[in-house]
Amino acid sequence: MSCDRTVALGVYLLGSLDPAERSAFERHLRTCAACRREMLRLAPLPGLLSQVRLEDLELPFEDPAPDPDLYPLPEPEPAGEPAAARRRWPLFAGVGVLVAVLVAVGVLVFRPAGGDPVTWAAVDGGTGVAARADLVAKSWGTELWLSIRHVPPGRRCKLVVHDRAGKAEIGGWWSSDHAEDERIPGSTSFRLDQIERLDLVVDMDVLVSVRP
Repeated sequence: MSCDRTVALGVYLLGSLDPAERSAFERHLRTCAACRREMLRLAPLPGLLSQVRLEDLELPFEDPAPDPDLYPLPEPEPAGEPAAARRRWPLFAGVGVLVAVLVAVGVLVFRPAGGDPVTWAAVDGGTGVAARADLVAKSWGTELWLSIRHVPPGRRCKLVVHDRAGKAEIGGWWSSDHAEDERIPGSTSFRLDQIERLDLVVDMDVLVSVRP
C-alpha cells in the first residue's frame, strides 16, 4: 500500500515545512502506516546529505544551452495555483535529486552487516527515556541503529551526533509514533572513534544522551 503524500517526507525530514504544514503532516503520519515506514527508511537523510559534494549534483550537460527539443521549457503555471504551492515544487524537486544521488551511490541501503556493532545504552533519570544505539563503522562515517522507549507519542525527534572536537551534525529525524521494539536507522559522517555522544532531542530539550 502506498500514499501520495510520501512526496512530502523529504521536505519534512529536512525541517522545511512551515509550522502549520508540519502539524498537518504529523497528524497524517499518525494514521498512515505507509508514510511511517517510508519515514523510517529516509530518517538518515539529513546526516547523509552532509556527505554529498556539490560536484556530485552537477547535471552532465556538455552544451551550456541544451537542445529545446530534448529539454523543453516548462509550461506556464496555472493562474489559480497558490504561490506557496509554486514555491514548494522546486524544493520537492531538489530533495528528489538529492535522494536519487544518495540511492545511486548506495548510501541509503542500510543493513547491520560487517563487523559486530558497538552498543551504547542509557536511561535518563529525569525524563525516563531509554535509548540503545548500535554503531557500525563504515568507510564514509558511522551507521546508527536506535531503539528508544518511553518517548511520548506524537513528538518530532532529532538525533544530534557530537564528536570529540566539539562539532555536531544531525543523524536523523523521525516521529515518536513507532513501536518501541522498532529499530530506527541513522547515520553520521563522523568516524566511530570520533563520536563523543548521541543526544535525542525533542523541542530543543535533550531527552537522553547516549555515551560509550
